[in-house]
Amino acid sequence: MLKSKWLASAIVTLMLSGCAATYESAEEAYQDGDYAEARESWQKLALEGDNRSMYRLYTSTNRPSYEDIAWLKKAADSGLVGAQYDYGMYALEHQKYKEAQTYLTKASELKSDRASRVLEQNKKLFPLWLKAEKDDAKSIKKLGEHFWSTKDYGKSLKWYEKCVERYSSCSFYMGLAFDNGYGVTQDYQKAIDWYTKSAKKGSGSAARNLAWLYEEGKGTHIDQKKAFYWMKKAAETIWVGQSELGKYYLYGTGTEKNTDRAFSLLSEAAPHTKYAAYNLAKMYYFGEGIEQDYKKSFEYFSKASKQSHSWSDYYIGNHYYYGYGKEKSYRQAYNWFEKAASEGVVDAEFRLGWMLSNGEGVSANSRKAFKWYQKAAEQGYISAQNNLGVMYAEGDGVEKNDYQAFKWYEKSAKQGSNVAQNNLGVRYEYGKGVRKNRQLAAFWYAKSAQQNYKEAQSNLSEILNKLGTKTVQIKKASVYEEGNFDSKELLALPQGQRVYVLSSGSKWTEVYIPKNHTIGYLNNTHLY
Repeated sequence: MLKSKWLASAIVTLMLSGCAATYESAEEAYQDGDYAEARESWQKLALEGDNRSMYRLYTSTNRPSYEDIAWLKKAADSGLVGAQYDYGMYALEHQKYKEAQTYLTKASELKSDRASRVLEQNKKLFPLWLKAEKDDAKSIKKLGEHFWSTKDYGKSLKWYEKCVERYSSCSFYMGLAFDNGYGVTQDYQKAIDWYTKSAKKGSGSAARNLAWLYEEGKGTHIDQKKAFYWMKKAAETIWVGQSELGKYYLYGTGTEKNTDRAFSLLSEAAPHTKYAAYNLAKMYYFGEGIEQDYKKSFEYFSKASKQSHSWSDYYIGNHYYYGYGKEKSYRQAYNWFEKAASEGVVDAEFRLGWMLSNGEGVSANSRKAFKWYQKAAEQGYISAQNNLGVMYAEGDGVEKNDYQAFKWYEKSAKQGSNVAQNNLGVRYEYGKGVRKNRQLAAFWYAKSAQQNYKEAQSNLSEILNKLGTKTVQIKKASVYEEGNFDSKELLALPQGQRVYVLSSGSKWTEVYIPKNHTIGYLNNTHLY
């Protein structure tokens, strides 16, 4: 009996010893999807000193714990090359640069190609990283500059934020990032905060950008006086700041207009920055505060053009187109306009459309003209919108389309083009691309006539007898700019005055009065 009990016990012992975990059995369990059992086995083996199991505790999870990282380091310290590489990369990611270099070097020496590549790719950065790890501000700034230059803005800002107290350029780039949405959500208020911090430490670039934000009212209300204040600060240290300050004096931005001061500042800065050369050229071109001199304007536009200033290219084109200070040459003008248009200068886009439509300096080409007019029109260029309407109306360079013609005339007319207003009136009068409406036709003819467009005045006189009329029934009736008594009074009409009806409402009637081609509103109680 005792012998049987002993035998059974021996069999159980043998079975248990036969089930002892091995690295391979744990791997098999992992491949079978039993991750908990595998990791439990590797844990026991790691405690017994098995370096493969130590490493596997790290590689078997997508979210390694601190304990897993500790096992990875132990595996690396034991000489396992894969663990050395992985721990080196972990250290690099967590800005432990000395450790990263040490373990990647060990792996590289054990013929890890991956480790060798990482070391080679970052051989210029590791010296900076090692110094930055010791809080060397200069190295921190250089790292910010490096990652900014490679457009890795997220990494760049992490470094720049560490040196904002010691370098004005670091806070400047923080401002620039928020100003333009580089690596962060665009936030003008934060940009102002960072620029202000930098500008107060003497950064001319920060002061200049801060001035622009105040000038345009981005992140704050428009404040031209603050804009002028900061641009004056910028002018103390950078030529672009002086150029912009000259422009502020030229146009009276935040200060009294002073063309003499503008000329002095721009003349001094012109050899150093294209912006000063451009604005000085415009002073000569328009005779703004100085004697108009097209030879001088051409000279300075050319200086700016050589520094890739596209608007200067456009004005050079104008010199050739009109013969300003140069022999008139449509061919040369076309070339310069084309150069400016390729950089998005809308005036040049329109001019190309015009020249291609009329065969000036180049063979007439309606399709190409249409393309350039369209580019300019989509950017809101009023004359291009009207001309695009004409091309759709006539089927010139594009398939005829009355609705598109109407749409582009309307866009241009609403922005104030007297030609487009007349064209839109024609569309309404004859129902081309839109339902016929004589009242709206008269309205747009009148808007154009107000700008002394003769054709519109003629069209208006012909359509008036087709409109309904009403008569003033009180001794004196005021015509208002809008349909309410608080709006501006345009003129007063005597009793018996006849007016042309453009539209009627429950309380107010929109009317046209021939005097000064007035369009306004009369209260219905004043009419019959």
